[in-house]
Amino acid sequence: MYAARLRRPIPYIDKTVYVNWNALCISAYLQAARVLGPETGMSEARSFALRSLDRILSEAWNPERGLLHVIAYSEQDSPAKVSSGSSEAATPGKRQVAGLLDDYAFTALACFEAYESTADLSYFRFGKAIADFMIAHFHDQQDGGFFDTASDAGAAAIGALTARRKPFQDSPTPAGDSAAAIVMLRLYALTNENHYREIATKTLEIFAGVAEQFGIYAATYGLAAVWLARPYTQVVLVGDGPAPDALYAAAVRPFAVNKTLIHVSEEEAVAAYLPPALADSVPHLPGIAKGRPMAVVCSNFTCQPPVSDPEELTRLIYGSIRQK
Repeated sequence: MYAARLRRPIPYIDKTVYVNWNALCISAYLQAARVLGPETGMSEARSFALRSLDRILSEAWNPERGLLHVIAYSEQDSPAKVSSGSSEAATPGKRQVAGLLDDYAFTALACFEAYESTADLSYFRFGKAIADFMIAHFHDQQDGGFFDTASDAGAAAIGALTARRKPFQDSPTPAGDSAAAIVMLRLYALTNENHYREIATKTLEIFAGVAEQFGIYAATYGLAAVWLARPYTQVVLVGDGPAPDALYAAAVRPFAVNKTLIHVSEEEAVAAYLPPALADSVPHLPGIAKGRPMAVVCSNFTCQPPVSDPEELTRLIYGSIRQK
């Protein structure tokens, strides 16, 4: 059958590099690598995800202009060729298409995943900058929620695209507003800046009356509601070597939608390498960065004493997850 298939015309393959879809894949790769561990070969997937995110941040992000929706087109679909009808070779990907809401939400989430996977604070800063740009240009300050296009994108839109909407239904990728609410709540957990939580709360409130009608197509809204309604759990692992590996496995094992895990070396267990919410507490806990691997479980900006026993760590995490 494979030989017969090779004789058929090859179907069209869209090689356009979209920012939103790539950001979703990056988050998935980083989550899989964190859960499955290096012994499964997922370290290569992690490296690929980080290279992909670095490309998006390098080629699609500009602090003044914002994000692009596309960073590269396939050769045959170069916009320059299509628009001019010229037979001359054109460089793919030169037309700049402004990013949409899900480009911002998915990329910010990918940045937070990258920070948690690497402890590289630059990813946190990128995610925060993208989220702040999203608020400035997409947030409805009067009624709440986020529009699918930027407030200054009207001149470039045509026809029905001039109507700004607030995307709520997963179809099938996560809805922009629900994903944006999760961005706000994750950023709140990392910064302890309450205005992020307020934006998320208002965003979820405006859809609360219709969410039930959408069933599985409101799944991302449900995830955002969990982030809002239940105490989030942050696990910070400090140290290197075989002992932290056992703590890491213990930290990964319990599942919760709103649980995060950050692994830092002893040298990185200082305020300069931590986001604001953790910088105020983790470096000051007794026994941290004293040559002994330890893990800290924090919930709602309150951290429990560090532990070095994997079983005790798992017990603390389950206890935090089950809080009401």
